[in-house]
Amino acid sequence: MSSTNQQSGSSHAPHRLKRGVLTVPNAIALSAAAMAPVLAVVLNAPAGGAAAGAALPLSFLIAFISCAFVGNTVVQFSRRLPSAGSFYTFNSKGLGSGAGFYTGWLFWIGYAVLAPGLFTAFGAFLHDYVAATFNTDIPWWLFSIGAMAIVFGLSVRSIKASVNVDLALLVIEVVIFLILGATAIALAGDGNTPAVFYPSSAPTGFSGVGLGVVFGILSFIGFDAAATLGEETHHPRRSIPYAITGALGAVGVFYVLLMYSLTAGYGLNDPAKLDAFLKDANPFVTLGAEMTPWLLQPIQLAAIAGIFSCFLAIHNTTVRVMFSMGRDQVLPASLGRVHTNWHSPFRSIVVQTIFTVVVGMGTGIWLGPGATGAYGFTGTIGTVAIVIVYIMSNIALIRYFWRDAERTILKHLILPLLGVTALLYPLYAVSNPNASYPYNLVPWIVLIWLAIGTALFLYYRAKSPQKIAAIGTFVAEEDSDK
Repeated sequence: MSSTNQQSGSSHAPHRLKRGVLTVPNAIALSAAAMAPVLAVVLNAPAGGAAAGAALPLSFLIAFISCAFVGNTVVQFSRRLPSAGSFYTFNSKGLGSGAGFYTGWLFWIGYAVLAPGLFTAFGAFLHDYVAATFNTDIPWWLFSIGAMAIVFGLSVRSIKASVNVDLALLVIEVVIFLILGATAIALAGDGNTPAVFYPSSAPTGFSGVGLGVVFGILSFIGFDAAATLGEETHHPRRSIPYAITGALGAVGVFYVLLMYSLTAGYGLNDPAKLDAFLKDANPFVTLGAEMTPWLLQPIQLAAIAGIFSCFLAIHNTTVRVMFSMGRDQVLPASLGRVHTNWHSPFRSIVVQTIFTVVVGMGTGIWLGPGATGAYGFTGTIGTVAIVIVYIMSNIALIRYFWRDAERTILKHLILPLLGVTALLYPLYAVSNPNASYPYNLVPWIVLIWLAIGTALFLYYRAKSPQKIAAIGTFVAEEDSDK
């Protein structure tokens, strides 16, 4: 199905998102919000620090470089194939429709399952804040339902409004944490040392740094979200690569700077202080209480805002993948239609909202709504699925450009190979069947999901081969105005 059949003016195209309504800053906001930089440093710094110790900044720097390899793949594909399906479209073109099906199947659940964890985490964080600040006990799920209602309204009514909310919240929360980071570095004294970028600063050397890299890479999941805006962004073949590069670069620098400020301010090069850090449930709040007590309330509110902006971004990303798969009739065709007036993927939004509430309430009651409960469990499932898609996309890039006249050895061979190599260890680490319960269930859940997908693929191939042939063929056309 070609994009050249685009209807313009007032005519309504039921399978088309509204073209040209977003700018580069809008797309950057979606990717940056999906990474949830403040939430990532608050949750992943303590987890990574347990292995990396004082070498935490080095682990996040290596993770930044590793994800930049995948970023190159997204940029190269987005210049050729801007589409709401992103990796679904990319891998279909690079590896064939079968690989495209599995990509969509994994990418869809990878992002979809992140939303219930964010749904519960928002309620848990806001519940704890209200209880501590106002001595009022309000059930966490009421806050979660309220956030879901706002996310639903924004996503249905306007993608532009959604990304503008993301952008506003991002600016506020990042500025607050940068003030904390800069103050911590200025007051750190002997804590400031280049040794934090040496592997020897980790308790177990290279292996400790490597485990820290796993949590660094988890923090970058979502950088590709802007690629799903390929059909709604002005001049997508230029804008989407700029957005991916800008979001990944800005958040990567933010991560390394905040990890350095935490290491220096907390004094992790001192074994006694490292031990205290490992026992601290929220090191950034502790750092704020010591370095910037006047900023403590904004730090806590920024963390809550960060969860909400990530929730909104992940929701909008997921429904666009569902919309693309519905448009290709891999999922029910009704999911591939847009709202008559607002041009939003309305039916996909409704389905994802129901999924989020049902799974979020279920896992929140089962495991608890906090960071170590539903959020951690669903996030690990999503990470395994998405990292597999990232690896496939690097291989797809090599194949897609193999005989292309514009192929370069660096961009289309060396960098994607490095991307595959960099992601293999994190994939192993987060899918280890020997992990503690319930994380030992993660690889089995992903395998069961793949088995269901295989049954569906074989059914389509036997009964509706035209659906398989049409996978990933919807690509946005470039704007005609210059």
